[in-house]
Amino acid sequence: MDQDLNTVAVPFFLKPVVGKTLGLLAAISFYFLCMLFPLIGPAGSKMTFAKKNEITFIAVLMLTFTLALSTVFLKIKTRKQEGGPFPIATSILSLLCLIILVILKLGGFAI
Repeated sequence: MDQDLNTVAVPFFLKPVVGKTLGLLAAISFYFLCMLFPLIGPAGSKMTFAKKNEITFIAVLMLTFTLALSTVFLKIKTRKQEGGPFPIATSILSLLCLIILVILKLGGFAI
């Protein structure tokens, strides 16, 4: 029953393991996204079901972007409390997802 009054309960989402897990999930999701690139490439964009391919790709892209961006925010929040480096990798992944979305909407993948 002896509790230290100086220890404050850390919310679940601010624990470092949560940020690391979300970062890992974002990386796995990006790997899966890279495997889906043929769906929106020249061959996939000329198929009769090209719109479904694009919707599937955008859904996985948005999932990856959401995971990466939430990882960045959680790690920045954790960084303010415990210190540590800036989340460079997940920040780059978030930016890469945005660039892929812009290229996709401009029709750059379906040459």
